[in-house]
Amino acid sequence: MEWLPNFFIAGAPKCGTSTLHRWLAAHPQALGAREKETCFLADPGTHTYRRDFHVSNGMASWSTAFDPPRPETRVIFDATPDYLYSKTALRVIPDMPGAPKCLFVLREPAAQIFSIFRYFQNNWNWIAPHMSFSDYIDALRGGGARFGGNELAERALGNAQYLDHLAPWRARLGEERLKVMTFERLTRQSREAMEEIAQWLGLDPGFYDGFDFAPENQSYVPRSRALQRINVALRGTLPRGAAYRHLRALYRRVNTRAPAAPSAQERRVLTELRRDFRPANRALADAFGLDLSAWEAVA
Repeated sequence: MEWLPNFFIAGAPKCGTSTLHRWLAAHPQALGAREKETCFLADPGTHTYRRDFHVSNGMASWSTAFDPPRPETRVIFDATPDYLYSKTALRVIPDMPGAPKCLFVLREPAAQIFSIFRYFQNNWNWIAPHMSFSDYIDALRGGGARFGGNELAERALGNAQYLDHLAPWRARLGEERLKVMTFERLTRQSREAMEEIAQWLGLDPGFYDGFDFAPENQSYVPRSRALQRINVALRGTLPRGAAYRHLRALYRRVNTRAPAAPSAQERRVLTELRRDFRPANRALADAFGLDLSAWEAVA
């Protein structure tokens, strides 16, 4: 093939990567995959692995996930946040032609785990609708919890120990090809964050003056679980495109609502998680020179 991705939004799940993908794909000098997550470098055995579309079959088929680059295209990017945990991605990306760069967006761990819980329980059906957040955390701490083979749901506590996963990436990529940003900065200082990313990638940062920084892929609660089961069963079989996006928007208007604020019990669990993650967060801040004061503020 004549081209490969030269930039990856490689982590972490439920940290605003869908929003970041849309914002970056809107830039005339950037080309994102037609579907946000190609999962081309997923590890075998994970729930996103596809035998028929995988690097083990060769690189050539990767291009089918993208439209052809335009003359002005400078960045071709794949936004698959599971790559943070993928041994295949860690092995392949650093040695790819063109020395690709990787961006990792991290969210305060308790909030990220809570978002994982809500997303896989409501937007999908990996976590049973009757399971409370407290019971979910107890199941994770007990070990051996299975959620239909979804490793992101099963390993949420360990996955939020970000330093353990980022250190091998820095060792393979080096400092110049890796950037770490917080979800909190991306959402609260969107224009400044996107201008910084654009400059790092060699794109015109002026594109983001006056840009509409609307969020994407937010968690929801289905009004009817029966309709949601049908939605989950069908949506993977439908071709992606304008018709798919129209049907998705219609479904969300009819059968979804915004999730409620955390309950008193959920707030107690979140407080405990934030206390438990505090040492790991401080180690992460020291190792990568990050300002995690926004994480401390909610602790």
